[in-house]
Amino acid sequence: MLQYKKMPQGLSAQDAWAAQARRVARKVNFAWWLQRFSTPLLLSSLIGTGLLLWFRRQYTQVGLLPYLLVITATLLLIALFAWVLSRKYFETPEQSLVRVEAAMRLRSGLSAALAGVSPWPPLPEHVHAGLHWHWQRVWIPPLAALLLLASGLLIPLHRIIPPKLPPDEPQAWERTESELTKLDQEQVIDQEYIEEVRKKIEDLRAQDPEEWFSHASMEATDNMRKEHKSETKRLEREMNQAAKTLETLLQNPLLADKEKARLANEFEQAMEGMKNGAMKPNAALMGQLKGLDPKDLGKLTPEQLEQLQQNLKKSAEQLQGEGQQGEGGQGEEWMDELMADGSHPGDKGQGECEGEGEGESDGEQPGKGGVNRGPGHDPNLLGKASQELETGEMQGLKATDLSKSLPGDLLELQDGKHDVDQSASKTSAGGSVSDTGKGGDRVWKESLDPQEQKALKKFFE
Repeated sequence: MLQYKKMPQGLSAQDAWAAQARRVARKVNFAWWLQRFSTPLLLSSLIGTGLLLWFRRQYTQVGLLPYLLVITATLLLIALFAWVLSRKYFETPEQSLVRVEAAMRLRSGLSAALAGVSPWPPLPEHVHAGLHWHWQRVWIPPLAALLLLASGLLIPLHRIIPPKLPPDEPQAWERTESELTKLDQEQVIDQEYIEEVRKKIEDLRAQDPEEWFSHASMEATDNMRKEHKSETKRLEREMNQAAKTLETLLQNPLLADKEKARLANEFEQAMEGMKNGAMKPNAALMGQLKGLDPKDLGKLTPEQLEQLQQNLKKSAEQLQGEGQQGEGGQGEEWMDELMADGSHPGDKGQGECEGEGEGESDGEQPGKGGVNRGPGHDPNLLGKASQELETGEMQGLKATDLSKSLPGDLLELQDGKHDVDQSASKTSAGGSVSDTGKGGDRVWKESLDPQEQKALKKFFE
């Protein structure tokens, strides 16, 4: 048996049933919206969680407030989208009133009352529309989305910082270290100089990498590089001088005492230069030089002189090779080869230089000029002449297969000539005609009468 609710004072049965119908309509409509909202909410939360983790890892300085604002705006957009999709399923209060009537088995009492056929029945104690919530389906998607977004916001992360690669060093450091390593392997110079230069490079490298290319650092690098090159050239020069002195003694064993004394003095100076410089020869060669008195060179056997001369020459060649490698592997020989055109001694394919008087030459050197000729400038003054390619004349190629030709391809070259009128020109008085005309001019003036001329002129207007 139905129990009826006591109506509040001033509220009619019609108003009470209308309020119940609106409540049921809101419940039904909310259920439709929630159904359309759950699936996009869950998918968006999955994607948003991944994006949150990535952004938080990359931008650790950003606080939580910007992320909360973005999440709120995204949820509002999804809710609006779900409302648009579910709007066509919404119920009106009249439709909800029919639903309540059917669920409570009122036998069309509410519809009849709404149509004004019968009075409104009293409002029961419990009004229901036959609808029940499935709480698992209602709360699981929002709860899962909330947990995912909370994990994306609250899980502690550390930004992945890629390893900072050291900046490129000045090339002079690497080049100098490479030369020192080569000299150390070949045992050309003493270890003390190698360690000293390496220590200078390490001191420069110990600076802040941001200061490697500063003005002070580059100036120190240039000074270190210049000193190393200067020492290499100095030691090479002293070794070559000593080797040439010994070679002269080997080739001329019967020199006069005065000449031998001069050679001994040159050898002594070369020895002093090798001993007193910062870069010194290796320990074995220095041992030989220390135990040798320049005045006793004539007492050495030819085999001893030759052995010492070969050691000095070999060390000088190794130093020369390192100096050339430091400047690109060719030293200054590339300039000599570039300037050589066969007119200098030692050039390949030496040419002959003609001259008179003092400028005459036998093909071994350029002329020096003479009384009856110019100053005898070096024909190689402006460098090596370019090689003749002998390309020949341009010839046209006739295409036999035009199936693969493209627009713009050159098919043929022809030599054309202008058709020049070779007839002599004549003078004539102004306003007079001295000839009968040619071509159409002649036809116009002599072959057509005035009527025909008028008709022809009118036709071509």
